[in-house]
Amino acid sequence: MNVQGFDEFELDLELAFKRDLPPFIDGLEAAPLTFINVSSIPVKKNGVYLLLQNNTLMYVGKTDSRGGFQNRLLRHSEHVKHRRNLDPTTMFFKAVAIPVFKNADLETILIDHYGAPWNNSGFGGNDPGKERDTQRPAVFDLEHPIDIDMELDFLQIGIVNVQELLKLLSARLPYTFRYEKKRHQEELDFNVEISSTRSSLRDMLTLILEGLPSGVWQVTILYGRIILYHENREYPFYQEIIRS
Repeated sequence: MNVQGFDEFELDLELAFKRDLPPFIDGLEAAPLTFINVSSIPVKKNGVYLLLQNNTLMYVGKTDSRGGFQNRLLRHSEHVKHRRNLDPTTMFFKAVAIPVFKNADLETILIDHYGAPWNNSGFGGNDPGKERDTQRPAVFDLEHPIDIDMELDFLQIGIVNVQELLKLLSARLPYTFRYEKKRHQEELDFNVEISSTRSSLRDMLTLILEGLPSGVWQVTILYGRIILYHENREYPFYQEIIRS
């Protein structure tokens, strides 16, 4: 439409982001991926973030939830703990708040610009549920499987009921730990003694299995999570199986 004194202007957001966002990110100093640093980000801020291993960009993400950057980055800071071939102290982040970006695919723009090997690798995924325990592990989990021999920092010396210990482990471990909750609960109702605060998950699982009926309980250490069930079976993909 050709109307004298009138025209329409449309801002090309995607072009502007491609041109201006990477240089802005490059000028931003990365911070260690720690609880203190992530908690210092203003609450409910949303936009894009990058995870770096030392100076190498590994993952690009975005957030537009109520929790903002804090919720997502705190989850990632836990996800990189107790993993083989991965030192959490080498992880850094950059986060850029962008008030309006819903119409632009910023993740794709930044992945195309930088490359990000952990995107589409299964990194940061939620627990897929019991029905997925037999499926091939995610690439991230194969490259960085969980390590049950890492020292736990939340144990207290003393006598504890196994059911309470299992709840504690499920809540505090930096990866998914699922255990039998619907049946055979009476077999989990006994006490164990934690004798050292420098114990590992393997130590705790050994204590628990020693008190369970022989041959009918097993811990399966998968690549990205651990399960403890009243069963005796093989799984197609696992690191280790420990039976009572």
